[in-house]
Amino acid sequence: MKYFDREFTEHYREAEDLYGKITDITGVDIFDNTRKVEYIEARALFNYILYNTHGYTLTRIARFYIKNGKHYDHATCLHSLKNFAVYEKFSKYLPGWMDKLGKVDEVGKNDLARFYLVNLNKGNTEVAYEYLKEMYEQQQVAQVQQVH
Repeated sequence: MKYFDREFTEHYREAEDLYGKITDITGVDIFDNTRKVEYIEARALFNYILYNTHGYTLTRIARFYIKNGKHYDHATCLHSLKNFAVYEKFSKYLPGWMDKLGKVDEVGKNDLARFYLVNLNKGNTEVAYEYLKEMYEQQQVAQVQQVH
């Protein structure tokens, strides 16, 4: 049982950190009981990152919401993930949030690069290219600095 507690605590801290970043960037609290578009899309972004980049299960994501007072279940999480591509394509919020999230730290930039690669379309191909190019150039500079 101790292994489960330690694993849960580590994952919970990881989700808490992401929650803080999402809240700072979006200006909304994903635990509020509202169906406003910006809240739905902020939850979808949170779920998408936890599921696709941190390997969280639908149930683990739902438990995080429940632990923080939000009624949520794995099916709600699945619905949000299935609709994420639609939100990303038509949202006036998500592209800016992803850009800001990418500027928060290097992990965010990696998440952003993964996001754009997974969701490639005509609108974000150029953005994905620029992020990947920037990451590559930074890696090259770091290698040159290590040599000297």
